Amino acid sequence: MRVISIIIFAFISLNLTAYADNQAPLTPSETIKYPTEEEFLDSITPTETSPLEDKVLNQKKYSNLPNFITLHDINYLLPYYHTQSPYKAVYEGNTPEQQSVMQTEFKGQFSVEVPIIHDLSLNASYTQLVFWQVYAHSQYFRETNYEPTIYVNYHLYRNWLLSAGFDHQSNGRGGEYERSWNRMIGSAQFSGKHWFTKLDVWGLVAQGESSDLHNPDIEKYLGHERITLGYKIADFVVALEVQNIEGGFERGSIIASASYPIANQINLYTQYFNGYGQSLIEYNHPTQGFGVGISFNNWL
Repeated sequence: MRVISIIIFAFISLNLTAYADNQAPLTPSETIKYPTEEEFLDSITPTETSPLEDKVLNQKKYSNLPNFITLHDINYLLPYYHTQSPYKAVYEGNTPEQQSVMQTEFKGQFSVEVPIIHDLSLNASYTQLVFWQVYAHSQYFRETNYEPTIYVNYHLYRNWLLSAGFDHQSNGRGGEYERSWNRMIGSAQFSGKHWFTKLDVWGLVAQGESSDLHNPDIEKYLGHERITLGYKIADFVVALEVQNIEGGFERGSIIASASYPIANQINLYTQYFNGYGQSLIEYNHPTQGFGVGISFNNWL
């Protein structure tokens, strides 16, 4: 967590320096004037609204409607996804007809959110990640990860959104192959017209009922933080997700993606993964993966 504090402190210091550099020189009779909270936030994000701000305002406008559901994380389908080194050892003797895990498979993610209590900005989200051995002789779902989250949003300022809540992630397998953890997560999102940044930090809770039972060293590989950066170039949206920075890149993971619109709400989508934790069953197994398919939303 010390690395996170250093990053945040350095980020704030750089922006305060940039703000001070833009001010007129002081005369001997003048005193230093520090920026207000609004001036500081405006020095980081633009005064015009961003896609993040548009999403927040739309959710406020419609969240009191019954059955209001929006997309949460990136929703995508990758009919072609190739993993360089699948964790074959963990599946040995546990696949239909004793098949070996194929390197090429289907990968997909479904993620939605729904308001629970409008006045309190209390929300819930559900994300499901699947790896389907669709090209095997006898098709089967190699791994499915389930992630329900309940959290409170706080619209700090224009183009700024803070969140805090409880997150559970597991593969629901039970027994020897169960993988799960419970976390308290805090998030800060801020955005401009053509860029997006999100910082997630977390700590484990209720460990006796999840992580201590099935994967007591999961923090060592998946860490306590994730930074997401997105940028829009013409119609392309490129993004980079980096997890477990405190591990010095010896563990953790990097996900790089790019999308391009090809139809209404449909994008051509590519994704590259490198590191640990491609899925929960692989939290302590390093690999690389690359996929091509479509997405139904993106960061911008």
